[in-house]
Amino acid sequence: MKYFNDISDLDKAKLHYRNLAKQLHPDMGGTSGDFQEMQAEYKEFLLNMQQKSKVVTPSPNSTSEEKELINELRKLAKALIKNQVPQNYLRQKIQTSESSLKRGLLNGIVRILDEFTS
Repeated sequence: MKYFNDISDLDKAKLHYRNLAKQLHPDMGGTSGDFQEMQAEYKEFLLNMQQKSKVVTPSPNSTSEEKELINELRKLAKALIKNQVPQNYLRQKIQTSESSLKRGLLNGIVRILDEFTS
């Protein structure tokens, strides 16, 4: 990677992208080739970040330490859901959302999470 080598955080990547876009955009004195190369690299960076954040399930080859960690994370997720932590966060988002579609989707997610606790 040429533009996003030392970046491992999504927020930093977004900020860096904006700065690069201002510098490399053809309307700002950059070339279309450099701008397109930077955009392609940013998309690749985002895909890599997305793959890293996928849900991890223990494989048959996982060590007992990995399996134990995954089980502890599951317990934590269940405890958070039971204590209504994600539901309360989503309810706040519902109240502040101007989109009826978004409110409807978030309400559906809250109902699903609530089913886990009943």
